[in-house]
Amino acid sequence: MCLVSCKSRKEAKASDKTADINQRIGGGADQVAFGKCFVDGCAARMKGNLDEALKLFNQCNIIDPSNVPVKYELGFIYKLLGVNDKALMYAKICAAADQRNEYYQMLLIDCYNVLKMYNQSVKLRENLVKNFPAKSEFKEDLAIQYSVMGYYEKAFKIYEDLEKQFGVNEQISLNKTKLLKSLKKNKEAEDELKRLSESAPSEARFYSYLADFYLEQNELEKAKAMYDKILSIEPNNPIVNLALHDYYSAQGKTKEAFEHLKKAFINPDLDVITKESIILSFYKKADNPMFRENGFELAKIMIQVHPQSPEANAAYADYLLLEGKLIDAMPYYYKAAINEKGNYRIWEQLLKVDYELSKFDSLEKHSARAMELFPSQANIYFFNGMANMQLKNYKKAAQAFKDGLEFVVDNKSQMLDFYSGLGDAYNYNKEFEKSDKAFEDALKIDSDNTFVLNQYAYFLSLRKENLEKAEKLSKKANELQPGNRSYMDTYGWILFQLKKYTEAEEWLSNAAKLGPKKPDILEHYGDVLYKLNKVNEAVKQWENAKLAGGNSETLLKKIKEKKLND
Repeated sequence: MCLVSCKSRKEAKASDKTADINQRIGGGADQVAFGKCFVDGCAARMKGNLDEALKLFNQCNIIDPSNVPVKYELGFIYKLLGVNDKALMYAKICAAADQRNEYYQMLLIDCYNVLKMYNQSVKLRENLVKNFPAKSEFKEDLAIQYSVMGYYEKAFKIYEDLEKQFGVNEQISLNKTKLLKSLKKNKEAEDELKRLSESAPSEARFYSYLADFYLEQNELEKAKAMYDKILSIEPNNPIVNLALHDYYSAQGKTKEAFEHLKKAFINPDLDVITKESIILSFYKKADNPMFRENGFELAKIMIQVHPQSPEANAAYADYLLLEGKLIDAMPYYYKAAINEKGNYRIWEQLLKVDYELSKFDSLEKHSARAMELFPSQANIYFFNGMANMQLKNYKKAAQAFKDGLEFVVDNKSQMLDFYSGLGDAYNYNKEFEKSDKAFEDALKIDSDNTFVLNQYAYFLSLRKENLEKAEKLSKKANELQPGNRSYMDTYGWILFQLKKYTEAEEWLSNAAKLGPKKPDILEHYGDVLYKLNKVNEAVKQWENAKLAGGNSETLLKKIKEKKLND
């Protein structure tokens, strides 16, 4: 039985000499076993199951130790597995067995290169060029290896021969230029690039190679001349316009530089990722009015050219946000988010805008979707909890705060916000024991947090529970932040519950005088006045509370009956 390598359909064309080298397998049973193992080995390797393939080809090798294609397969698999000594051993056997089999020679070359045995591999490449003079790829590979080994003159000679064979060719010219620069023959390198551009005067790309070369040599005016040449062929070439932006920027000509940048942005062929990175560089300097204005102009161009791009929509929304245009920014963040579901920053920006605009229906919907996309981002759960609090979905709010806590890591401030949110949600859901525990956990993190102190105290006062503790908490909040009318109102209301009416009147009177009229503070003030037998004054404050927007049944009943119904 005679078999050849199964490396691929193309590579399976082994030399006819393989048949002469292979030895016949003795019995019919051995032939069947060998054939099955070989075919199964090929199938396993093609599926990427290298261990199974190795096992099968080793069985083939036991049946027929002289079969060269089997040794080729073994060498090839060992090379893939990184077992370089065995790969080299089998590759040498194959290469020696048939010096005109290009696949056997290439396997040995690859093994030598992996082991950095370049002197041995280059000799084999030289033999391939001699044995297959019509195959230009072998000449190119030899030239590359010469270059790697520092044999620049030899490599250059090969490219010269290839050019005689195929004429002026872009890749050959670039390879020759690279070698000439390595040999520090810059004038010859320039001439080579000129010759390339002259071979196709309407090919703008060839002039760009010259422009890059001149930039490397710091010959800016020559580079500028090449850019002008390119623009005469392709007026909207984005790469050249970017290069001219850099050119004019280096000379301090910001107006000219920006004009070329705009031309680059107008071209849809300049990818959005490049545009996004440029806009970001302007955004980071937005404290400077010029950068802010120019960045916004680029963002406007980008959204016009790429209206469906998430990056364009997000960038434009960022600049709208800088201008304080939250309502205008929201639909662009939304469009960016739904088209780029994996970008957390965009989703977070959308949620922040929803929150700032008090769009709690949208915030609840968007944060719920974001929790599915980014299940380990604590901030999203917080937004969901806050949205549900405002929508009076207190059970869902508590669940969001509770779930989000699991993802807070080494962030005491964030953890405190979650516990505070839990305290609020549990209280409104009438789970008072859980509410108190959440506030206690928050105060363990920061015992001087005035918001938590006031909120905890106020909820206790509403329930008329543990009022002595509520008084201490509220008093501390007012000491830490004097003049806060909400905190003053809480303290006055606690004193009211403790029947300390004279002290309560002082605190509630002062709270009522600060800032715009608030119905709850005015109602509390009226209640304490009533307890001090100042009925007319009490009714007046209740009426003021109604005028300020208060409309509860309890308040309206107080006004109508002119008395406090305890």
